[in-house]
Order: sequence, then structure tokens, then C-alpha cells
Amino acid sequence: MTTTSPMTLSQGIISPGFEPVRQAFETLLAGRPGFGAAVAVYVDGRACVDLWGGSYQADSVQLVFSATKGMSAVVLNLMAMRQEIDLDAPVASVWPEFGAAGKQHIPIRWLLTHQAGLPGVDRPMSMADIIAGRPLVHALEAQAPMWEPGTAHGYHALTIGALVGEVVLRTSGRTLGTYFAEEVAAPLGLSSWIGLPPDVVNRVVPVRVNERSATAVVNDEIPLVRNDPTSIHNRVYTNPPLLPLEWNDPAVLAAEIPAASGISDARSLARMYAACIGEVNGTRLLDEAAIDQATTVYDDGIDQVNLEPSRFGLGFMLPFPRLPFGGRRAFGHDGLGGALSFADPDIDMSFGFTTDLVPELAGADSEAWDLVRAARACVAGC
Repeated sequence: MTTTSPMTLSQGIISPGFEPVRQAFETLLAGRPGFGAAVAVYVDGRACVDLWGGSYQADSVQLVFSATKGMSAVVLNLMAMRQEIDLDAPVASVWPEFGAAGKQHIPIRWLLTHQAGLPGVDRPMSMADIIAGRPLVHALEAQAPMWEPGTAHGYHALTIGALVGEVVLRTSGRTLGTYFAEEVAAPLGLSSWIGLPPDVVNRVVPVRVNERSATAVVNDEIPLVRNDPTSIHNRVYTNPPLLPLEWNDPAVLAAEIPAASGISDARSLARMYAACIGEVNGTRLLDEAAIDQATTVYDDGIDQVNLEPSRFGLGFMLPFPRLPFGGRRAFGHDGLGGALSFADPDIDMSFGFTTDLVPELAGADSEAWDLVRAARACVAGC
């Protein structure tokens, strides 16, 4: 069923039985006049929900910040499944310069699991350096780990992209953004990019903020460590400062920053995750063995950077208190600007959400969970 009535705030497709998702989405849009959002749900490889509204058009795409990490994780898990990389090989075996400063034995796997001890660098970085890419790569070559690798985990907010991106480049001869475009996006017909083509720029909805955006913190410890220049948290998030509005710069959108510069619509995020757990129009990205490996829990405890309990598989976030996803085997990633995308293989459901409003608490938009709960209830009722 197609929803285009001017009496509603949303437009798009809703399958019979999924009307509660549209109702929840209408409530979300009504609470943020002037802003936009989109939600998509796939079940058993088919689109059951594809809605957008507010400032969005049917072909609008959005910067999804760290939901990009899920896109990059698909690439690395796909390469591992195809035996194009050995996750247990030392990073230095494919990237010799990485072996400096005591890093010669770190396996590729620990880059994906946030266990490498390299969530930031001490060499001063600017946004121009992040856009250029190579300065961060070279800084990571010289950087000593901030904890003994493999003994703890901490969110590698920007560095994970440079780390896995260099591994992809050294092993495949392609940048991670190119590999994603050719091996993931093209077969599935996704409107998703890591490195935006010039002809898509006019479809991007800029990230915006209001008085509530990014004012809350995860826990009471964050303000203390944020003001401590020696803390790992401070070293990660102030070099360079992560200011959401700076990421609207066309130069940022065009750059391949595999940790954070992904551009997508909600339907493509949901479609990508659907193809990880089953076939979508004859295309499947990861087989069952690859999914089992990707969703193995490698980290389960206090994050050394964000100082909250978190859980990671191979590049994917796994359910933890702040990001429950809803299913025991669900996997995915959120983004600073509110994006949320994941798959739940136990119910063959995938989910994508994007918005142009940076939420009060950086990360997945809190109201997106109403959509997740509605979608899961609809699946259970089918």
C-alpha cells in the first residue's frame, strides 16, 4: 500500500499489518516540525516499510556518521568470507609500517573489535587531515597503543576507518569506499556511498541541530574526563573536535572516511542488512558461517573511551544496554546524527532509520526505538 495522502506527514510504502510503524513514524515527525526522517523495514528479504517525511523527499540521502562503520564492517566480513583477508594475520603482514611502536603482533581482527588500543592519536589532527586520509594513516603507524592490545576495548570513533581502510587497500588494491560501491552497493542497487559522487550532492539533506541536540551525556563520568586532557576520552574526541555541523562540508561528504562519512537513505541501510542475513532479489552478502563469526562477542564490558558497557562483534555493535536492538543475535550500528541500522537474523528482519536532526544524546535517535518496537511487534503478529 502506498501512502501519499496530504493528510499524513509521511509518504511511502507500508505493507498490510505494519500500520503501527507508520503511526509511530507520524508521531515522531509531528514532534519535530521542520525536520525530516525516514524509516525502512525488511522482512524475509522484502521491503515491508519504506517511509519518509518532513524535510525529506523520496530520493533524499543523509550523512549517517558512525552507521558507516556497519557499512565498512560488511566489507571486511565479506572479504574474510571470500578469504581475501586473514583476520588472524598480523596487520603488519599486509601493512609493514603499522608494526612500529610495539604494534607488530596486533591481528587484523582486533582492529574490527576495538581492541587494538588505537582509538586516537597524539599527533595533532585537523578536519583537513581527516578529509585527506593519509595524515591519520601515518599518525597511526607511529602511534603507540593506549592500552595493551587485546586486554580491553574502547570505541575507535574515527581511527577504525583509517585502520581497516588501509588493510582493505593493501590487500585488495581498492579503497574501502570503492570496494563497498562495487561489491555491496552495486549488486543490491543501494543509494549508499562512502565517498559521495558529485552528482548526488543535491540529494543530501544537511545535518541540523536544535537547542536539545547533543546536550546529554551517557553517564556522570563523561564531563569529568572530558575536561581532563590526559584522559583517553579527551584524546579521542578533541583531536580533532567532532562538531556535527562541520560534516555538512561537501569536502567531507566526498571524502572516503570509512568510520563516519557514509551517505545513505534508510531503505538502503535496511536492504544491505537484509542481504547479510538472507537473499534480496537473488543477492546475499554473507553466509551463515560469516554471520556467526561476525556476531561472536569479542568485547563485553566497560568501554575504555565512552565509559559505558558495550559489546562488539567483528565491526558491528551487538546488543548492549544503550543499543538493545531487540534480538539476542541482532547486529548493526548507530551514528552520532541519530541514524540506526541493524539486522536480526532470528526474525529475519532488518531496519534502517535516518534523520537530519542530531539527537539530544549523540548516537541512535531515542525515538527510533519506538519504530523498532512497533516493527518487531508487527513481525511477531504476521
